[in-house]
Amino acid sequence: MYDEKKKIEELKSKLPMLEKIVENLVFKGVDVKHDFHVVEDRFPHILMQFYLELDKMYKGSPIYDEDYKKVVNEIEMKINDTIKYAGLGITEVGQHYTYTEMEYIDEVVKDCKDDLINILTMEYKIPYDLIGYYDILVQLNYNPDFPSDTKILAYCESLGRSGMGTDSQFMERGVDCDKLIEIVDIIFDKNGVKDSGFQYSNCMCEKCM
Repeated sequence: MYDEKKKIEELKSKLPMLEKIVENLVFKGVDVKHDFHVVEDRFPHILMQFYLELDKMYKGSPIYDEDYKKVVNEIEMKINDTIKYAGLGITEVGQHYTYTEMEYIDEVVKDCKDDLINILTMEYKIPYDLIGYYDILVQLNYNPDFPSDTKILAYCESLGRSGMGTDSQFMERGVDCDKLIEIVDIIFDKNGVKDSGFQYSNCMCEKCM
């Protein structure tokens, strides 16, 4: 018969070993802020909470750390490989990632977004409401479960929701999907995104480059 209290105590007894294994095999001397604890609910499990400092992963930021970046880039895969050494199964452990220290990246993303809006509205005379209609944006995307999905994303919907091709209001101003991709590519280059070592995607018109 399943004994919930016994299961909780068993999981708690494995916490010190789990933390030691992760620090030695995953972190390898790199300081990654974390908290491991047992969630005492109907299905008790260990929650591995990680606090990832994004600016440490962005080359050009004042706190960039190449060793830290390497550890975080491998953390998902290595965590799944190491929990077995603590005598734990995949269903007994959950992972959650919180993102901190991202002031530098946030400023870069804001600069990219401002550049994009300014080029479209001032140089190409695209109406601001049309930019909103097609969700033209640059933003920082992060996933609490999968840090490998964290990236700087430039995105907009295809310029012709009706299926009739590129919106005439863009076409008459010399802007199509290829031009949007080109503009974003230049902006990413200008703002150092391409040289940062940080993941990014140019998904103008839902075409990811």
